[in-house]
Amino acid sequence: MGSASSSVPGPSSCSSLVSSGCSSSGSPGPAPGHASVPPGVRLDDAEVEGVLFVEKAILACPLPAKAWIELGRWNPVSLLLLAPAWSYHVSGPADHWWFVTRSANHMYYYIAQFCCDGGRNHVSGCAFLGMWAAITSGLQYPDARWWYAREWTNCASPRSKTELDQLVVSSPVVAAPYSWIDNNCQHFAVELYEGDEKLAA
Repeated sequence: MGSASSSVPGPSSCSSLVSSGCSSSGSPGPAPGHASVPPGVRLDDAEVEGVLFVEKAILACPLPAKAWIELGRWNPVSLLLLAPAWSYHVSGPADHWWFVTRSANHMYYYIAQFCCDGGRNHVSGCAFLGMWAAITSGLQYPDARWWYAREWTNCASPRSKTELDQLVVSSPVVAAPYSWIDNNCQHFAVELYEGDEKLAA
């Protein structure tokens, strides 16, 4: 595995915060940000300077190949091994999850996403203006439906974008090789939402 960088992108950037190698056995996950947002809703660091994010949630949408993934879980061989039961418990459904925080006035949103592409881990953290942009930024294809995987709740403490960026790159999920079974976007989002006190937002 390659070493993970702890650098955070500069203003107006929403590219990967971290790229590190993942095992060749890890299936590539979705690249974050498949849906596009119009200019003006993705915010530079300077535009959210002084903004504190105080509430958190996890949003979800189906992966583009969800039907095929789910079908694979329910084939005769996997049924003999009871794979559907343990695979849902360990890795969750075939959905993309992304972590979201918002300011007290519900105007500013910060989202963080994790995936593996071409054998490398990628994580991104971006600030947006409005809930619609926070939703759209995580959708895996146009017109995908979305829902709350975890409802809004208070953050452990109010945090700036810079502090959230540091939490994101400190996640143990990002440092470990991607695995569709036990180290994927769902594990990443849950770690930020309800993980260890030092690592949760």
